[in-house]
Amino acid sequence: MMYKPEILVAPKDISEIKSLAEVGATAFVIGDERFALCLRGNFLALALEQAVGFIHDLGKKVYLLVDAIFPNALLIEFEDFLRSIVDIPFDGIRIADLGVMMKVREILPAIPLHFVDAMMLTNSFTVNYWANRGVNRVKLAHELTLDEVLAIKAQTNCQIEILVQGAPLMFTSRRKLIDNYLDFQRRFSSKDITIKTDDNHLFDAERNLYYPLVENEHGTHIYGGNDVCMIDDLGRLAHAGIDTLYIESFTYTKTEDLAEVIKLYKMAIDLLSVEPEKYLKAGAALYAEVVKHQGATRQTDRGFYYKPTIYKNKSGDER
Repeated sequence: MMYKPEILVAPKDISEIKSLAEVGATAFVIGDERFALCLRGNFLALALEQAVGFIHDLGKKVYLLVDAIFPNALLIEFEDFLRSIVDIPFDGIRIADLGVMMKVREILPAIPLHFVDAMMLTNSFTVNYWANRGVNRVKLAHELTLDEVLAIKAQTNCQIEILVQGAPLMFTSRRKLIDNYLDFQRRFSSKDITIKTDDNHLFDAERNLYYPLVENEHGTHIYGGNDVCMIDDLGRLAHAGIDTLYIESFTYTKTEDLAEVIKLYKMAIDLLSVEPEKYLKAGAALYAEVVKHQGATRQTDRGFYYKPTIYKNKSGDER
């Protein structure tokens, strides 16, 4: 079995790209923070051009992220931005808005499109809708089970990307909602949740979890309390042919830790591709190595891959 998915990551700056490429990253996400919800690194015009050239010289791919929530004024500014980068040879543009898609198609009609709204891509009908309109890849919602992911892959005709490592983005709003969020928790939950203003986290004392949060010009964004880790559980993804494995780098403060995690995933994929039995035996050790490179407040789990999302009504009945 030969399985060589794309290993995708967002670098914080040009200097980090080489380190991550050398250990196994095969594609990079970069962008201008004016048009992206949350970026680990802000690449302005000249830096975008330099980064694309550098990444291509390394034989890797590079995608422009423009997944912000776009009001009319920002869409007009975005059109000017697109015209300023028409000569930069991105390998694709990552979008989450139909208006943005229309502008990209108008100005850069030949460039591949990736639809990356991590909240709404939850079924094969939606995926095929975008695929039938020229989208080359979709990034599936974080709150899908593994069975749902594999079913969507089997029923669709475009590339599928999923999060395999790092903190999932769980909540986003154009407004700055931290105070409102805390007020809701205090009124309707017994949990003791506070903001740690020194490192921008929500702290849930009941679960001992730190939820990274970002407030920027695009509003409020809250990440999951645990980092997803699927390094020892890639077999079914390989069998299904999942195209891109995304490593969310937001919670990695040190390049060395992120590089080690990417190196471990590259090792896991190589082992799975040529000696799947050895991969199964090495899984626990690979997982333990990833944990060593997590931040001090970060824990790992499987996200929602084996935990269906359950909603309860006011009477406590599950839905």
